[in-house]
Amino acid sequence: MTVQAPDALAIVERVADRLVGKYAGRFEHEQVRGIVIDSLRRYRHLDHPSQHARALTAQLADDRLEALLWVERTRELPRPPSVLFLCSGNAGRSQLAAAVLRAITPADTRIVSAGDHPAARILPAVIETLDEVGVPLFGEYPKPATPEFIAAADHIVVLNCNDPLDELEGHPFRTWNISLDSTSGKSGIRHTRDLIADHVRELALELGIEVRDL
Repeated sequence: MTVQAPDALAIVERVADRLVGKYAGRFEHEQVRGIVIDSLRRYRHLDHPSQHARALTAQLADDRLEALLWVERTRELPRPPSVLFLCSGNAGRSQLAAAVLRAITPADTRIVSAGDHPAARILPAVIETLDEVGVPLFGEYPKPATPEFIAAADHIVVLNCNDPLDELEGHPFRTWNISLDSTSGKSGIRHTRDLIADHVRELALELGIEVRDL
């Protein structure tokens, strides 16, 4: 079977229809379509086909709907903590932090990373340095800091964003002054990884989350 490549509007409709079916009875079609359109807009700076902006749009819209459900399900019930890590491109430090926290805490901990200007893909060196210690990324991808992710977060950590995040106005957050040490090659990325891992472990213990060894 041959599938023709449709234009962006056709992609929006396909993705919206698919997500309405996935979350049957939970969201109205227009709400889902609006989130899909906004997700596409947030990747408009990725204007080259190799940067897979449309595939990222579909994943982002799905994750935003999941965040809405998380808030709805846990509004009046005790729930595990939710942590959001933010950095500039969501391609390095915030991905490292999320991956490490996910590796050392229980599976029901909600862990999300995002950025103020998401890159096209995660830095290969970040993936390699996580692989060295056996920490997977679980299908992570660069994504923007949307209102849904922020609303679903109990704790927000900002890792040296280049620009102020307007979306955080009115939301408490902490800042880790950690730069991505890429100038010294793989050893620099390892240094950043280990520094972030120390901070992540301290955060988990502070929040009373059960911690495993990395």
